[in-house]
Amino acid sequence: MSTLFIADLHLDEARPDITALFERFLASDEAHAATGFYILGDLVEAWIGDDDDAELPTRIAAATRALSDSGVPVYFMAGNRDFLLGERFAERAGMTLLDDGTVHDIEGTPTLLMHGDVLCTDDVEYQAV
Repeated sequence: MSTLFIADLHLDEARPDITALFERFLASDEAHAATGFYILGDLVEAWIGDDDDAELPTRIAAATRALSDSGVPVYFMAGNRDFLLGERFAERAGMTLLDDGTVHDIEGTPTLLMHGDVLCTDDVEYQAV
């Protein structure tokens, strides 16, 4: 068994090949054998809102829900591109929301989970935003 992590996929309708690879991976035996699946931010290039019923969020929700329904817990931590993703979409997608900077028990080890943008301390302009 393994715990799986992804971050910064920046899924976008303009890059359907990346979305297809994401869906194929979530349907794979490897993903279904995992003890947990963690999405650590910037799953999408830009998040419009939980009420967006466009094709991309619908596909993402279906893929993560299928993994979750198979018994693999799916966790989501927002990044700077998808910070507006909320409870409504998370429920539809079968995901548990995590706060940035959460300590989670990963296979018996307390593990700090972060998206990482707050660590860009040398980028003063970015941090001021």
